[in-house]
Amino acid sequence: MPFKSAFFVFSLFLVSANSFAGDLFDILQRMSNADQQQNYQGTFILIKPDNLSTLRVTHGNDAGGVWESLEALNGEPRKVVRRNNKVISVFPDRELVTTRLNVEKPLLHRQLPENISQLEFFYSLKRLADDRVANHLALVVDLIPKDKLRYGYRYWIDKDTGMLLRCDLVAEDNTVVEQMIFTSLDYLSESPVQSFDLKQFDHYRQQLLSEPEEDVSDTAPLQWAVNTLPQGFMLMQGTMRYSKSSALQPSGASNAEDKKIKGKKNPQANLLHLVYSDGLASVSVFIEKNQGAEKHLQGASTMGAVNAFGNSIDDYFVTVVGEVPVKTVQAMAQSTVKLK
Repeated sequence: MPFKSAFFVFSLFLVSANSFAGDLFDILQRMSNADQQQNYQGTFILIKPDNLSTLRVTHGNDAGGVWESLEALNGEPRKVVRRNNKVISVFPDRELVTTRLNVEKPLLHRQLPENISQLEFFYSLKRLADDRVANHLALVVDLIPKDKLRYGYRYWIDKDTGMLLRCDLVAEDNTVVEQMIFTSLDYLSESPVQSFDLKQFDHYRQQLLSEPEEDVSDTAPLQWAVNTLPQGFMLMQGTMRYSKSSALQPSGASNAEDKKIKGKKNPQANLLHLVYSDGLASVSVFIEKNQGAEKHLQGASTMGAVNAFGNSIDDYFVTVVGEVPVKTVQAMAQSTVKLK
């Protein structure tokens, strides 16, 4: 074959490959938008190594914005309603209603970043054989990390609507560490009526789960740095919190403490929270004064897909938490330094 002809064939292959990859990224963009645009109801399961949850979901998009309700079908009875960035949870057995404001993450699955093309630098895309989920035809896409410092993602996407029907979080050895799977899904022609009325729970104890915080990402230069980051991970957020005895204590557990702090004239924020992300995977770094070994996570801990690592640095303690491999949180925790 003449050199020019061979070069032409090779160039054609590159164009075709790039076009195919672009088509897959277009599919991911469609998936990212579909959940916000569709009206639907169904049932899905969340599978983790130590837990299986079944939930009924109703999702609407109306003049007031995007809303959805979730009802746990196993374990402790629990109902959750989300309207835009406000989440209300009802626990009938405890006669408790909690409200959380300014919630950014979606309830069902992680949302892809606005600039999906950036993912191409850190993940490879591969289309697998088509499948069927909850009686809907689905195309299957693998998002494979180009290093061993983040998980892979396998998406089952409705061919007709772009809805995410199933998502597997995949470890380095190709084992699935977490799954979300619809078992039934019905699309609705218009936004449904909210499935339960919150007014019936007005007599329950009401709790606001809000943590006072100060944004420090755009003010004074940060006094801390993480020297070992996976490629593409950037600082997305930095806040100082008025916090707790441990960075891993669940939100809302120290509500009484928050009230005490608010009562002070000049409360001292004492927990630095940094969020790093490549646009898909994200990791939180918590830095606070060292309060003794019994008050902090020592070394590594695994909770399903979430890994954490705690490390002391002089008079401070660093805890790194994220849905990434343990080697990633360990490297980040051990490379965090205080700038002089």
